[in-house]
Amino acid sequence: MIYFPLKLALNPIVINIEAADPLLPDRAGLQYFLKIMIPEFFLSNNFKELVTLEASEIPPEVMSQGTIYRGAYFELEEQLEGLLTRTAPEFGQTGIRACDGLVSPFYLEAWIEDNGESIYMKTLPVDHVIKAGIDEINFAEYKDHFFTKFVGEGKRFLTWASNDKRVHVDQPEFLYWLTNGSPIPTQLNLRCRVEFADQTNELFTAAKLDTVSAMTVYSLAVGYKALGLEEKENQVIGWRVWLEDQAGTRLTEIRSYWLDQDYRRQVRFILFANSLGGFDTLYLTGRGEESVKVVRSISDRYPDYSYLPSYAETVINATTGERQLTVSTGWLTKESREYLQELLLSKEVYYVSERAFLPLIPAFDEFRPLVDDEDLIGRQLSFRFTNPKRNFSRLPILTGVTPRGTAWRPKATSCLLDGNGKRTGKMAAALLEKYYLDDGSRVAEAPIKPNIPGTEGYIPPMISPLCAVTPYLNTEISRQGTFTKQGCPSGQVGGTALIVIPAETYGSEISQADAQAKAEAAWQALNTQAYANSNGACEISPELYMVSVPAGHFHYRTSDQMSVSIQYGSPSEASMGNAWSVQGGGGSYVFPQFSNGLNFPVAVMYYDFWTLWISGPKNTQRRVKIYNNGVLKINKVITLNGEGTELVNVFWLNNTTPVFVPASGDKLYISLENL
Repeated sequence: MIYFPLKLALNPIVINIEAADPLLPDRAGLQYFLKIMIPEFFLSNNFKELVTLEASEIPPEVMSQGTIYRGAYFELEEQLEGLLTRTAPEFGQTGIRACDGLVSPFYLEAWIEDNGESIYMKTLPVDHVIKAGIDEINFAEYKDHFFTKFVGEGKRFLTWASNDKRVHVDQPEFLYWLTNGSPIPTQLNLRCRVEFADQTNELFTAAKLDTVSAMTVYSLAVGYKALGLEEKENQVIGWRVWLEDQAGTRLTEIRSYWLDQDYRRQVRFILFANSLGGFDTLYLTGRGEESVKVVRSISDRYPDYSYLPSYAETVINATTGERQLTVSTGWLTKESREYLQELLLSKEVYYVSERAFLPLIPAFDEFRPLVDDEDLIGRQLSFRFTNPKRNFSRLPILTGVTPRGTAWRPKATSCLLDGNGKRTGKMAAALLEKYYLDDGSRVAEAPIKPNIPGTEGYIPPMISPLCAVTPYLNTEISRQGTFTKQGCPSGQVGGTALIVIPAETYGSEISQADAQAKAEAAWQALNTQAYANSNGACEISPELYMVSVPAGHFHYRTSDQMSVSIQYGSPSEASMGNAWSVQGGGGSYVFPQFSNGLNFPVAVMYYDFWTLWISGPKNTQRRVKIYNNGVLKINKVITLNGEGTELVNVFWLNNTTPVFVPASGDKLYISLENL
């Protein structure tokens, strides 16, 4: 399974456009532009412009080693975050439901103009953004790896709530899961193992979804009633839930819930959006109270000249009641108190009433997550109901009323894509509109909504010839990885593994470059130490290489031919080698720079010497190992010095007191390691 990253809309999203040609004589007229392209609607393959941003170039910085041209930077989080919406659970929700506004694809078009004339243009690959964020202290480390390493490979749901959660039978509970892996499953099965008081258990499938989209968050209702556990004959004490694919492979972590067995005089539930885009439920067991603060609009009027005592000269024009809830949490562990920071920072909070989720605003601006020496202790929280109270009533839930018949029909369609961006051959209804069955007219007060699995009116995809061919497909990528196999036996070293991304594995609706970028991302995801260990081969150590050497010569070979060169320095002989300093010289033993696997005549006088030139960035360290016939002769750390970006350091192979002198038939190997 390969997992792909997403941009965090609640953290900085910074894009750099490389600077225009540094050789431009006049940079005053340079302007940098970035256009953000977004889909027209959920699951749409057609993109439209969101906004075009303009910026000036950061002035070039003159440094001691040259001039730095940084180009222009654009911050996109505000534009992209405003595009996205959280999907709060529906009251009474069951099963699996897609969250249509939480994740969105986008791509960028960048260009540079010089005095109004375009001199550079580039379309960046399609990326994805999610309405989520992580703590700033972790952002630099995890911004590119949060959804690949932590969420994807960790099989985590989108929540920071602790596992083994204590819950109430009436408590709504939800889990959110992101499909950022490839290949995506063709089916999602919500599996549940319920534990009974008699120490038996039962495994069953609580919900199933047959249409799964890539880069989509799915909401799972996992509360006691949503899973149908109240219908079990045995006494339920807890349950575990997870997701499986169509083959029964577990896709997620296992989350556990245990029923609270203690008697509670009063319980309340607060549903709130967490920082990862999901919704968590807070179970409050402490003492609480609700209050109503009324604001009255009062006016005076002329007196009644009959002076009747029932006539009011002061009247109430309007009343508005503001409800407030104050409640204690009950006993909390240290971990639970720290977790309540999610509630304090949440932008969507709801009170779970008997017939709806009522929006709240936290009325507390300060919270103490940690106090030294505290053990089990609670906190008092206060909330304000956002909707004003203007009237009072106490009515039962209405039943027995037959409304005018309605249904849903497609308003817009699009081809369904798999996790690799290729068309599945199915056409999906992307948008739906509600209409009356009796005359076919649209229900004016009903919004046009996305066609989301698990919601009212959902229409499943259908096979369509219009969606049979993907417009752009990647070409094959076949090249060695950068990691070497570990754990090889003595005398052998690990080689790199060949990583192949076959042609037509990834597709795009946008461009060939976008399809190729997806294949490159897949190659990078496989380029790991674990892949090299599994697919790389053990080879004979390079210093033990076998080669036929002419009589009177020794053989020269290096592990890094771009950084190591050799030169003969005897005053009695013509120069030999492949260093830059001997290029253009005559003789049979002058080889092109960076050449490798060379034969040279052996030295005939004790003061003859060979010089190794080691190049690299200034002041960096290299470990030089020199083997002769597989035997380590020299092992030394050197620091590169000199001036300029490419520097040299002289290493004496043999001098007046030689370490060793290559003899006829010797095989020399120079290993260079970065430190």
